[in-house]
This record gives sequence, C-alpha cells and structure tokens, in this order.
Amino acid sequence: MLAWLSVEGLALVESVELTLDPGLNVLTGETGAGKSLVLGSIGLLLGDRADAAWLRSGAARGAVEGLFEISCRPDLLEMLPAIDLDAARGRVVLRREILADGKSRAFVNGRSVLVSRLREVGDLLVDLHGQHEHQLLLQPESQADFFDGWAGLLGERRALEVERAAMIGEGRSLLESRERWERERGREAEIREDFEELRRAALSLEEEENLKRDRERMIHRERLHSGFAEARGLLGGEELSASDRIKRASRALRTLAPIEAEAEALSVEADRILEDVAGLDSRLERIERGAFEEPIDIEALEDRLHLIHRLKRKHRTDVAGLLSLRDQLDERAKAFDPSGRSLEDAERAHDQRAQAYELRLDAFTGHRADRFSAFEREVGSRLKRLGFGKASLRVGSAGADRSRPVIDPTAIPALEFAFQPNPGEPERPLKRIASGGELSRVMLAIKSIMAERDRVAVLVFDEVDQGIGGSVAEEVGILLRTLGERRQVICITHLPLIAAHGALHFEVSKTSRAGRTVTSVRPLEPAEREAEVARLLAGDRVTETTRLQARELLASARPGAKGRGAGARRLAKRGA
Repeated sequence: MLAWLSVEGLALVESVELTLDPGLNVLTGETGAGKSLVLGSIGLLLGDRADAAWLRSGAARGAVEGLFEISCRPDLLEMLPAIDLDAARGRVVLRREILADGKSRAFVNGRSVLVSRLREVGDLLVDLHGQHEHQLLLQPESQADFFDGWAGLLGERRALEVERAAMIGEGRSLLESRERWERERGREAEIREDFEELRRAALSLEEEENLKRDRERMIHRERLHSGFAEARGLLGGEELSASDRIKRASRALRTLAPIEAEAEALSVEADRILEDVAGLDSRLERIERGAFEEPIDIEALEDRLHLIHRLKRKHRTDVAGLLSLRDQLDERAKAFDPSGRSLEDAERAHDQRAQAYELRLDAFTGHRADRFSAFEREVGSRLKRLGFGKASLRVGSAGADRSRPVIDPTAIPALEFAFQPNPGEPERPLKRIASGGELSRVMLAIKSIMAERDRVAVLVFDEVDQGIGGSVAEEVGILLRTLGERRQVICITHLPLIAAHGALHFEVSKTSRAGRTVTSVRPLEPAEREAEVARLLAGDRVTETTRLQARELLASARPGAKGRGAGARRLAKRGA
C-alpha cells in the first residue's frame, strides 16, 4: 500500500503530506481545487514525463515522494530482486524531483536511478486508472492484456511471443543462408578455379622483390662485368694498382725504421691494409664469377613476374593479399556443401520448431476460448450492478492466419471485446461506445474482477463516476470499497454516493495565503466529512435536511450496516 505521500512545490501546492488508509481512500473538492494534481503527482512518482510547467510559480524545485509498505505482500517482495531492488524492512520509497530547467531526477530507496527504473518499480506497485486507461481499453492489444491477465495466461502468451520473435530471427538467418548458398553454388567452380590457380602459383612473400632484383642484374650484366673488372684492376691486377702502391709504401717505410721508430709500425699497418685489399679482390672475383656463372633464365624470370602481376591485377591486391585470399578460398572450398545438406537439416529443424510452436499456439488459443464464457459471465454480473440491466460483453478472437511463410510464424490472435448494452440490439466493438460513462463502468467491471489476480498493491481511479448517479453510483461505491478489501484504492470523485464508502475521506481545497493561491489536502473528521458529503449533495444550498441525508448516507455506507443502499435508493427517488 501507499502509506504516505508528499508533494512539494508543484502547481498550486506548497507542501502537502498524506497518510493513507490501506482500503478505499476518496478525494473530493470543488472543481478546479486541484484533485487531479494528486493523480498527476502519483503519475510523476511512477515515471510519467516531467516538465518544468509542473513547478509552482517561483519554485526552483518540486518533488513528489511516496512510501510503499509491502511487507504483507510476499509476491511483490519476490519480484523486486528481478529489477535489482531490495525492499528494506518491506518498504519501498520512491522520489521524483523536477528542476526549473525541466530536468528531473528519480530515486528508489534513496538511490539515484533512471526514470525507466522508476517506471519498472511503479508498474509493480500501482495501477493508475484514469481517462488514459479508458482509451487503452479500446485497443485490441490492451483488451488481450486484460483478458489474459484475468485468465492467468499472460505468462504463456509472453513465452509464445518470445518464441515467435526467436523463430522470426532464425527464419531470416536461414533465408540469408539459403540465398548465400545459392550464390556460392553459382560461384563454386570459380572459387575452386581461383584457389587452384593461386595454389599452383606457389607464391612467397619476398619472391616478387627478389625476382625484380635478379632481372635488374641480368639486364645490366655487361655493366656489372666491366665494373668488377675495373675495380679488380685498380686493386691489384695492373701496374701501379692499389696493391702495388701499398707494397712500395711498405718497403719505403721499412728503410726508414733505423732512423724513425714509428716507421716500423706504419710499415706493419701498410702490410695489414695490403691483406685487406687482397681479401676485397677475392670477394670481387667471387661475385663476378658467380654473376656470370649463375644459371638464370631471363625468359622464365619474366614469365614469373608476369604471372604475379596478372594475379595482382585480377584480384586487385598485393602479394600478401593474394596469399590471404588463397587461404580464404581454400576454407570456402572446403566448407562448401554442394548438396546443401547441412542447410536443409537446419531448415528442417526450423520447420519442426514452427510445428511445435503451432501446437503450443493452438493449445493457448484453446485455453483462451475455454475461459471466454466465465469472463463474460463475471463481467456481465458486475455490469448489472453498475446500471447495465441486461448488458453483456463478448470476447472474440481473430482467426489465425495459417498462410504465412515459415519466416513469419502465425501471430498470436488478437482479442476484441464486443458490447451489447441492451438485448435485441447488435453487439458493437467496444471502441464504438460513444459514452465515456459507459466505458468507465466497463473498465471498473473488468478491474474489479481482476483485483484478486493483479499483483499491484495500489489501484488509483479517476473519472470512474463520469455519467452516472443514483443507485448506479451507490453500486460503484460498494464495488470500490470491495476492491479496497483486497487492494488499496485511491479514488477521485464528485459523487456523494461514492465518497460515502471511503474508509478515509480527503478534502482538496484552494485558499489564499499571502496573496497567492494554495491547494491543500487534508483528511476529514466525521463532522467535517458529513458537511462535505452534504455539499456534494446540495452544492452551496446545504440545509439541515441535506445534512440529515448526508448522515444517513454515511451510516448506510458503513460496512455491515443494515439496510445498506437504502439511503442511495431514497436519494435516487428524490433526484439526487
């Protein structure tokens, strides 16, 4: 239950705190006093869109905070960990703040959270029923939610929805695989041919550069020959060569040794240089001989380079890319299933999954159909209490479309509620009901039979008294009070015949304070409540007779009161 609610700095409210009853709480007040503000504040607490327009003029910040006591609801306590929430001591505190720049902040048990998390928690705790929910009742998907929730089939339906979504994804993947296989089959010969060509080419990463260097050497062979010959001649093969000059220098230095101590060392250094020159000459001779004795076939070399160039141009990549492509083509060739057997196996498994889904769907729709009559009877009995003497509600299921391809399995049939206000008149889809009062009573009838099955702790009603009065209003009040025996109910009403049934009655009023209008909400004492019910009965013309009628109405509305409803019937006869 919502044990405590605080509103600060919103609209006409400076600060309001409410301690609520676990049963039926009613709020009444003059038109424009701000009753809907309470409903809107609860909506903000549950994650509705926030706007700076909500703020009281001049306020830098507004806030709504609510304390939910759920220690007596183990079913809700078990569900909270699934949304990463721990209800300390069986309590959940929600808070919403709105800032002047339009931004808002949300808190659960003092921890800052995203508004989406606030909405998740709120969905578990409160069912906010106002004019918007009337419109939801007109939508087939919402009608299915109402019925499946009442019938206890929501879990199975959602499991079917998850299975269908998975099958659609799997079917699309298989379709893409089939299309890819068809393309691969058309290219199989080309893939294998390209792979064999690259395999036979036996390329290596450095081969192209090596071949280019060899070609350069072959093209400039004569230049290499003359260059090496000249170098060797200068080193030692001709008169006055480097070797000859170094030898003569060494001899000259040795003749100076007797008169210059360093001349001997220089002569030794010259001999060492002579050995290096001889080594260099030997290397030049080896390279020269190898260059001219190497059995290089220039024509074969050019053919090889041409092959590499052709393959690079064909596949638009370099040698490294050709080597990678060769490996890829090898894998594709090995993995290709010419018969498509593995794909056919996967498609067969998908078909079997679709057949199993169809069987589950048939069973689900059968379970639905089995519960239609019971739902119609229960709603019909509540409608009679709410002023529809012989009205009926029918549940219809759209036929399943079995012509869909495997990629799009049969959708779960939609439901549609049809309403017959009077015998002999044609049934009409609920969406064609023109009267908001009729629609609100149909919603109340459905909500009342779902109360025992709903997990939510709090039911909030607005607009439920639209277009009704007299004995029907009395029955609505009784029904709301009965709901309050199972769930906490908060109801905004203009009708005394509903307000009288509240376990706790709040008055919403406007006053002027320091030149500004302020909305206040306060619980009424018995005498004050009698005066408020009298005002609801007679407006500004409250008389002693009206007060007596209010007292009688309150007394007859008390649980267990004898002759319950007699006051309402007398008021109805008097035109109340």
